[in-house]
Amino acid sequence: MKDFESVIGRQPDAFCDTIVTERPQWVTGSLSHSDTRFLFKTALKDDASVAVEIGTASGFSTAVLCHALNFASQAGAISADFQVISYDISPTFYADRSKRVGDAAREQLLPELMKHVTFRHPAFALNLRQHHGNDAIKFLFIDANHKHPWPALDLLAALDCLSPGAVVVLHDINLPIEHPEIQIWGAKYLFDDLKVEKEVPQACEVPNIGSIKIPEDKEQFRAQLLQILFAHEWETDVREDYLARMDITKGSQ
Repeated sequence: MKDFESVIGRQPDAFCDTIVTERPQWVTGSLSHSDTRFLFKTALKDDASVAVEIGTASGFSTAVLCHALNFASQAGAISADFQVISYDISPTFYADRSKRVGDAAREQLLPELMKHVTFRHPAFALNLRQHHGNDAIKFLFIDANHKHPWPALDLLAALDCLSPGAVVVLHDINLPIEHPEIQIWGAKYLFDDLKVEKEVPQACEVPNIGSIKIPEDKEQFRAQLLQILFAHEWETDVREDYLARMDITKGSQ
């Protein structure tokens, strides 16, 4: 990683620990210290001027991404007109309906940084195609519905918009291991089964976040995703019309 310490004013990990400590008390089900460090540093070093997020929820991760891109911009690694674009199925935070989706970012980011953030809701991953061209996205964070097949479906829906070499960060890749009371396997199935370049936090015995790199052969990658989609029992129903829009039929399961 480039030396961003002089721009940040401290070690990146120390900055991350501070924003975790200072996040609003109402935020739940969010990134751990280790998760935050990994997401922040991955976005910081990626040289992508646009970070896209599927699954806004409280908006804490949105704030983490915005801080990372802001420091990358100050270091001259990306342009000053960087953007964080976050999609969510709901206009309100799932754990507290009195909060708007993304309110943690609104509370933690200064107004000048919030100008770089766009929230789009209600929206699914398929809606990315309405706003981003083919091969346009270089950085994507997926942290939405973790029940299989949704993580695989979200990545499939975004694939046309992802450039070869794009970095995709996936959260909760070991959710049922780290939290045995939550037996939801979608993100783990996806991360474990993909045969691509991967990275996880090195300091974690059981990392719950990781990144993959989109290969040059996106059609072969698409075939991997379709195989993963039907290799495991679905943990939730998916509307037939949504599958039809993706040219997927449950009969092929």
